[in-house]
Amino acid sequence: MGDKDDAPELTRELVRKARRGRDVLPEAVLAQFRRRPGRPAADNPKVPVSIRLDKDVVDHFKATGEGWQTRINSILREATTDRAQDPKPKTPAVKRPA
Repeated sequence: MGDKDDAPELTRELVRKARRGRDVLPEAVLAQFRRRPGRPAADNPKVPVSIRLDKDVVDHFKATGEGWQTRINSILREATTDRAQDPKPKTPAVKRPA
């Protein structure tokens, strides 16, 4: 195998003659390379919320590294599916003084 490079040397003349792809390529080819800005739309988009949690709880999840908010979301999702059969959560009885 040889190390011969068969690409032509880039000269000022070649640069002067160069054309942009969008000026010379067919539309069908250009369409293959178009990108839309940003991420694709999610099937189940997240909703930004503000919630107050105990510092030790947040510290615990942050200590587990990147993705800690996703892990909190997974735990909350699991809690909601566990209660899907019983939509009304049971609250502890309040003891009243006699």
